[in-house]
Amino acid sequence: LLRRHYDANAQTLTRTERRVADYLLTLAPADLAFRSAGEIAVASDTSDATVIRTARRLGFSGLPELKRLINRPIATHTSPSTRLGHKINSVAPDALAARDAIFAAAHEILEATREALDPGAIEQAVTLFENAGTVWCLGIGVAEQPARHLATGLLRAGLVTQTVASSGFDLANSMIGLRKGDTLVIFHAATRRKDIAALIEHAGKIGVSTVLVSGTQLNELFRDQVTVALHSMAVASKLASWLIGATVIGDLLTFRFSARNTARATATHDNLNQLRAKFE
Repeated sequence: LLRRHYDANAQTLTRTERRVADYLLTLAPADLAFRSAGEIAVASDTSDATVIRTARRLGFSGLPELKRLINRPIATHTSPSTRLGHKINSVAPDALAARDAIFAAAHEILEATREALDPGAIEQAVTLFENAGTVWCLGIGVAEQPARHLATGLLRAGLVTQTVASSGFDLANSMIGLRKGDTLVIFHAATRRKDIAALIEHAGKIGVSTVLVSGTQLNELFRDQVTVALHSMAVASKLASWLIGATVIGDLLTFRFSARNTARATATHDNLNQLRAKFE
C-alpha cells in the first residue's frame, strides 16, 4: 500500500519529503506502527513537520492514518499474542522508553481524533441533545467507560440520561424504554455486532436520533444509518487505547451543550452542590 502511494505521488515530493518516504519504505509495517513522527524525523534527518507533511503528500490524512492502514492486514492475520509480544519488545528497554512510547501514542490518538472531528457534526449532536426526551448512552464492554462518562456529564448539565452496558437479549430489555424523540449515543470501536446493528435499525424506525462514536471502519459502515457519526481514532501500535479519544469526545459534547445552555447547566450544578452538602 505504501509503495503504491509512493509511486503515485513521488513526483510531487520535495527532496526532504522524498527522504522521509524512502525511509518509511525501509521499515516493516509492524515496526512502522511504533515509530513516532519525532523518531522518523531523527532517522531521516528531517523534522516532525516534514514527516507529517510527507504522509499527507502521499495521500493519507496524516501519519496516524498511514500507519493504521498499512498495519490493518497485520492486525487481521496476526494472533493477538504475537502482536502483544511485538508491542512489549518495542517499548521494553526501560520505564523511560515505555513512558515516552505510551504518551506519544496517546498524543497521536488525540491529534488524529481532533483532525477527524467535524465541528458541524459536534453542533448537530448537541442540537439532538437539546431536543431529546432522554439521552441514552450505550457502551458494551470497555466502551461502557466513555458511555457512562458522557451520561454523567450531560446529567450534571441538566439532561435526563440513561447508561446502558448490556448486550444481546439483555440489550433488548435495557432499551425497551427507548421512545420517539430520544437520542441514542453509541460508543463502539471496531467490531461489527449484530445487536448494535439491530439497535441502530430499530432506533431509525421509531424516530430516535442516533449518534455513533466509533473507529473508522464502523464509521464507514454505519454513517448512512445514523444521524451523526463521530470519529474516535486508534493507533496502529495499540500502545494507547481508543477509549482516550472517545472519552475526550464525550467531554467536548458535554462542554458544548453546557456552553449553549449555560443557565440550565449552572442551575443543575447548583442543585447538585446543594444535594452533595446534605450527604456530607
